[in-house]
Amino acid sequence: MTRQSSSEGRRASIPALVLIGLGAFLLTIAVALVFFVVPAQKKTPLDINSTTVTDTTAGSVLVAGALAGNKPTEANAEREECRVPEEEAPAEGEGGEAAEGEDAEAAEGAEGEDAQIPVSCFIDSDIPLYSQRRVQAVEPSDGDDITMQAAQSLIRDDQSGSDGAEGLVNATIDRLTADRESAMPIDEPVSTLQLVTSGDPENEVAPAGFVREGLQYKFPFGTEQKDYPYFDASTFTTNPISFVGETTVGGVEAYEFRQEIGPIDMWSSIRDHFASVSSGYDPTVESVLASYRRDGMSAGQWGLEGDPEREVDMHRFYTNTRTVWVNPTTGQIVNGSEDIFQFFAEDQDAADEFFQDKAAVDAEKNDPTRTAVQFDAAWNEETVETTGAEAQESADTLNTFGRVVPAILGILGVISLAAGVFLGVRGGRARTA
Repeated sequence: MTRQSSSEGRRASIPALVLIGLGAFLLTIAVALVFFVVPAQKKTPLDINSTTVTDTTAGSVLVAGALAGNKPTEANAEREECRVPEEEAPAEGEGGEAAEGEDAEAAEGAEGEDAQIPVSCFIDSDIPLYSQRRVQAVEPSDGDDITMQAAQSLIRDDQSGSDGAEGLVNATIDRLTADRESAMPIDEPVSTLQLVTSGDPENEVAPAGFVREGLQYKFPFGTEQKDYPYFDASTFTTNPISFVGETTVGGVEAYEFRQEIGPIDMWSSIRDHFASVSSGYDPTVESVLASYRRDGMSAGQWGLEGDPEREVDMHRFYTNTRTVWVNPTTGQIVNGSEDIFQFFAEDQDAADEFFQDKAAVDAEKNDPTRTAVQFDAAWNEETVETTGAEAQESADTLNTFGRVVPAILGILGVISLAAGVFLGVRGGRARTA
């Protein structure tokens, strides 16, 4: 009897050891998934390549070429106040050929750069505008950091050709290197931001590297309900973007963040940025700054109160209400909108006073006299569907391997361990018997 019981005990110990080993293995895999494998996957993908497009909405644009040439835009050419008055020809015998020549010269001058044409004659309003942006990963990128290049443009839909260049209002080519986990820019002068105003990037300002602060094209994995610093590419400034609340976008969980900035003096902020990253006079920088400052014109041309003949120095000011919806699991932005309003004012105090007067701002938007850009739009439906599906897929993957699979493996591991221990104890008793 003793020999038989001992034999049965030895036979029972083999499956017990197998079950204990299997249970330990399953628990190890579960722990590895939770603490090592999944955290390692919470990094911005190195193959990121996304395009976002807004709805086409009615807006206003100051046509720089028309203003520079002192020639009203085609849409404003027939307005009474935009027509250059012709000089009356002298009566016969009252001045002769000399007088006729002087009048011809005066008339030519009136039609040229000296004609006092209102700025409103150079502003096209109620025109279709849309914005598009492509963000893609470029080199250098590695296991810790990723370099992203974002090409963004504002386009007139009534003038854009097949490539959109004809209707280009403005564009930027932004390049930054960020930590793949936190999405924050690295603390090195490797960021560049190229301002494109002519439609030809090769003729624009050569970018100089600088250190930037704040999020931009992505939030961190596990986005929290708090304020984050956010970089604004139009002004080279970093401002807080605030958590508003929880919602869903196309069925995808999202946190809503909102940022209200401005008025910011674009001429001063851009000048200060370039001054901080380069030394000496740069004519290309000066050419870019020219579109953000207009001097030598009269107050009457800008529709300002007071003496209409007063000469004014006008700076371009920037305001924006930016809203982004972020999937908290992945940090991916699944929807976005911007309400951009750029206008000219004499100084910061005048800009603040004007912008705080809601009635004055509404009147300016309806009948612009000093607007540079007015554009209010959100991502179109196709973009929202695409970004939402990508975020949901990434969130599902992280949830599956970070929660579901470890939970299943953990339960099976515990069951296997318990069964192994039970068989082991039973085998031990058999050997004792």
